[in-house]
Amino acid sequence: MWYTMIFKNLFYKILAIFFSISVILSGFLIFFKTFPDNYISTSFDALLYVCLNFTSQIRDSICNLIKDIQTSREAREKIEKMNKELNSLRNQLVDYQEMKQENNRLYRYCEIKKENPEMEFVSAKVVGRMIGDSKGNFFIDVGKADGVSVNDSVITENGFVGKIFRVGEFTSNVKTVMAPDVQVGIIDAATGNSGMLSGRSDLADKNLTRMIFIKYKDSVNIDDILTTSGLSGIYPKNLKIGKVKSIDYDSSNSYYYATVEPFDNMDDIKNVFVVTNFSKKGIIN
Repeated sequence: MWYTMIFKNLFYKILAIFFSISVILSGFLIFFKTFPDNYISTSFDALLYVCLNFTSQIRDSICNLIKDIQTSREAREKIEKMNKELNSLRNQLVDYQEMKQENNRLYRYCEIKKENPEMEFVSAKVVGRMIGDSKGNFFIDVGKADGVSVNDSVITENGFVGKIFRVGEFTSNVKTVMAPDVQVGIIDAATGNSGMLSGRSDLADKNLTRMIFIKYKDSVNIDDILTTSGLSGIYPKNLKIGKVKSIDYDSSNSYYYATVEPFDNMDDIKNVFVVTNFSKKGIIN
């Protein structure tokens, strides 16, 4: 480095000066040594010793300073090298995590595909959420270019979580089962009784939704699992949604309804599948 060269040049100049002084003093010493009894010769010996000792100390200090500078430079170079290696390892870790997530998605895809061989899926990532929305609605990174259409079912490995509400060329807007306008025909898997899934704003804040139009209180039971009925031809049949938490009566509409806890927390969803096709799509049963 340039500062090292400056110190080196300065060091050599100082050494040259002190060497010249030493030579001159040595000449005087030789001259005065011819007069061993001379008081001046003895005094000069002492003075010369002090000068040479001082010169040696300065030389040693300068040498140590140069070594410290070189050591500091080597340390900085090592730190820079270590930082580069650390950044490389971080990048490798990010790549590994992305590959791991992709492998997990593919594994879940294969499991769902095995259970539903007639379905066609598109894997997607959640890329954004609506500000101030309590219903868990979100955006995903697939659209028309990927074969996605309005009303396509959106699922996770746990079951049904919503539908495609708006679709662009490369992104889509998903409304979840928390939204009141996402109405899905559902069935109690234990009793076989049917109803309609329809969310409510005050329940959405608690990650809950509702099963409405229950004729009798004992048509469903607490902890029963609810699935899609598939009657509309819009949503596939037997997609799990959640389980019953409580059963209440709506006096204004004269029907019972069940509070439902979905198997997914809508705010925590990061990866989904969009069902782009299934065997009875468009067929009303």
